[in-house]
Amino acid sequence: MKVIHVLGLVLWRGGILVVAAVLLYESVSWILRFVDLPVQLGVGLGLVTTGGLLVLVSLIAERVQDYRAEGDVRRD
Repeated sequence: MKVIHVLGLVLWRGGILVVAAVLLYESVSWILRFVDLPVQLGVGLGLVTTGGLLVLVSLIAERVQDYRAEGDVRRD
């Protein structure tokens, strides 16, 4: 697969992820308007969610790096 095709796929998937993140944020914000939570709990939930996302991204990056080191992923 050519580099331009890979770039297109990455941008396409990245766009889908951005749309999904915005929809998730808006739905959580809408739900939290009806639930009276302390500010500390809202900040804590945001930090836990962000931490989980960072762990997921780092695991994916490590997996890709391992595949490249073992020669399972081709570089064109």
